[in-house]
Amino acid sequence: MSLLENLSALLVLTGMIMYAASAGADFGGGLWTALASGPRAHEQREGLFHAIGPVWETNHIWIIFVVVVLFTCFPKGFEVLSIALLVPLVFALVGINFRGAAFVFRHFGRFTRTEIPALETIFSISSIMTPFFLGMAVSATGAGHIRIVSGQVQSESWLSVA
Repeated sequence: MSLLENLSALLVLTGMIMYAASAGADFGGGLWTALASGPRAHEQREGLFHAIGPVWETNHIWIIFVVVVLFTCFPKGFEVLSIALLVPLVFALVGINFRGAAFVFRHFGRFTRTEIPALETIFSISSIMTPFFLGMAVSATGAGHIRIVSGQVQSESWLSVA
């Protein structure tokens, strides 16, 4: 590999580390929202939403950064990963979108006094679903289940690494 390819791979690795570090707090808050219970459950959820407010979307900048660097610097690898991991990546993107929408509409609903109770449930489910499917994609890639044989992408099921 050339120096430029090594630097590009280092950028991808750095972006993934930054995403994992910030997503731990972000998705962890979503998990705690799902697990809040007892007479203080509402206060626990409010505290968690307040705490993750500054980082809830910031961490996704890192995943966008990783995707752009992969697409720009390693287009063949990006193509292979996109084909082999289509299902878990689409589920992760759906989770990211539903999670963001639930967070924003919940915040907006508090100011307009039109809160929708299901938004906390959607936020919680999406907070569990998104890292699960991203983990499935990373596991399938790291385990070497994706190969190119005679120009065709061949992969074992991404479910086999669970």
